Amino acid sequence: MGEKNESKTKVQSVTTKKVPLKTMLSWPTMTISTSVAAVLLGYVTYYATDILGLSAITVGFVFMLTKIFDGVTDIIAGYIIDKVHLKMGKGRPWQLAIIGYWVSIFLMYSAPKMGITASYIYLFVTYSMINSVFMTLLNCSDPVYLSNSLEDSQQSVSVLAFTGFISLVFTMVASMILPQLVKTMGTTREGWIQMSLVLAVPFTLLSLVRILVIKEKKNVGAVAEKISVKNMFQLLIHNKYILIFALIIFISNIGSSSYATAQTYYYTWIMGDIGLGSIMSLAMLPIIIVIMIMPVLSKKFGFLKVIRVTTLIGMCGYLIRLVDYKSVALLFVSNVVSMMGFYTMFAFAATFVIDCIDYGEWKNGTRSEGTISCAQSVMSKIGAAVGAGVIGVLMGLAGYSGNAAVQTTSANVMIIVLYSVVPAVLCLVQFILLKVYDIDKYLPQIHAELDARHNRVES
Repeated sequence: MGEKNESKTKVQSVTTKKVPLKTMLSWPTMTISTSVAAVLLGYVTYYATDILGLSAITVGFVFMLTKIFDGVTDIIAGYIIDKVHLKMGKGRPWQLAIIGYWVSIFLMYSAPKMGITASYIYLFVTYSMINSVFMTLLNCSDPVYLSNSLEDSQQSVSVLAFTGFISLVFTMVASMILPQLVKTMGTTREGWIQMSLVLAVPFTLLSLVRILVIKEKKNVGAVAEKISVKNMFQLLIHNKYILIFALIIFISNIGSSSYATAQTYYYTWIMGDIGLGSIMSLAMLPIIIVIMIMPVLSKKFGFLKVIRVTTLIGMCGYLIRLVDYKSVALLFVSNVVSMMGFYTMFAFAATFVIDCIDYGEWKNGTRSEGTISCAQSVMSKIGAAVGAGVIGVLMGLAGYSGNAAVQTTSANVMIIVLYSVVPAVLCLVQFILLKVYDIDKYLPQIHAELDARHNRVES
């Protein structure tokens, strides 16, 4: 049996069918929405310290504390997705969580004036709702929805390439506009309420397009397999590739979160102009091109090989800014190159997950889509929270104060390190893990044997 012998037998793969136009155009709408939200959420530490007047150290601990709750909700979400099969599909119904996601973001940035303790509690509750409840459902259901909407799993690279292209364009635009809004409107509580509301309404509506247009083709109304919580853990333990990828995505999110959070402080205190972020957002253009041509590069060199190379390129990008950390020109070049370190990984995360789902079914005989998706989801959010939380703690220990007119030398040095050295080191770790992640050796055999199994069942 193939699942007993992980040989490197190469099987000729079937030619990938063309993705329907409506799928290609509608799938990015949800990702556009969450990408813009991610840009807005990149200011949460800044909002908490400089608008709400909270301690950077305590805010960091609050973000990390939410992950205790987060780990539980991811397990619950994966269990629900595997157990509950609705007429809408297996992953599609849970995408409606986008409504609660944006409502919670609006509530977080609409924090009323209250005591310090009450402010910490309010921040904890709203941040937990954003990440531990609604983003959990979105993250866990997204690969399941995509996998069941495509006729061929190999189509995911094309879909995600176009999705990454479109979402990065919107991310770039949001990254250009938001620094200016923060510079002008983001000095008051009322300004943050207005900014979050203006973004929440249209992007919530946009995200619903995917749900309305794209229907699942597989497992719709199917009888749910009997998977217990114990079975979930067993399926995860026996799927080495999802464990490796979960660790990869954990590292990626720490690096990306530390970079995104430190960026605002870097432009404010090192460069002396928070509005500089608008110019620097243009650095996304090259990575948009790379993501767009990923299907071509993947076909020629191999998907994983391309991801490994972009990771190393990104590492170099973070380090070159140390040559002259106050040079605007060098900083722009650095941003262009460093973008490749984590963004390509995020853009094609669903492809990794779908491959891990196929591997799990091939090896264990059970297609545990929700379970596999929740593994990468929990590690993704823990990584993001650890990145944001550690920055708050380290900056607090370095003497950073949001109320100070001038930061201490130690605080400025910490900002520089968090914006360059830390993400560079994490890129290197990501590369090492990607070398261990060698699932591409088995995919042709896996797909061929799974197709044979499914055909036998149907006949």
